Amino acid sequence: MLLETLSQPTIFLMLIIFGFLSGIVFDFSNFFWKTTNKNKNFKHILDFFSTLAVFFLFFLCIYVFNFGEIRAYEFFVFFAFFSIERFTFGKLVEKLIELCYNNFNKLINKIHSRKKENKDDKKFN
Repeated sequence: MLLETLSQPTIFLMLIIFGFLSGIVFDFSNFFWKTTNKNKNFKHILDFFSTLAVFFLFFLCIYVFNFGEIRAYEFFVFFAFFSIERFTFGKLVEKLIELCYNNFNKLINKIHSRKKENKDDKKFN
């Protein structure tokens, strides 16, 4: 019993962190959905796998940090911080993901254009 009492702050902190990470999983899901021109079938698939990932993160957190014991407050803390991330930082995280994605695409396009230029130069020589 003493071990559980001493680890409660750690469990609480990990539930907060994993709740935020779960919100970020849904941010990635929404971003990928937008890149597919908002395909409804793809949205269902992404939501399914995102939900599985969130439950996996929750149960992983419980298993690792609370020795597999689930308590009611753990659900509330996890999903409260999941919701906080979704409603406050969600748009910011999604914009950051979009910025990284766009910069990555620009880099790839530059690489391909240089390869094409090198091929064209070799043809004329």
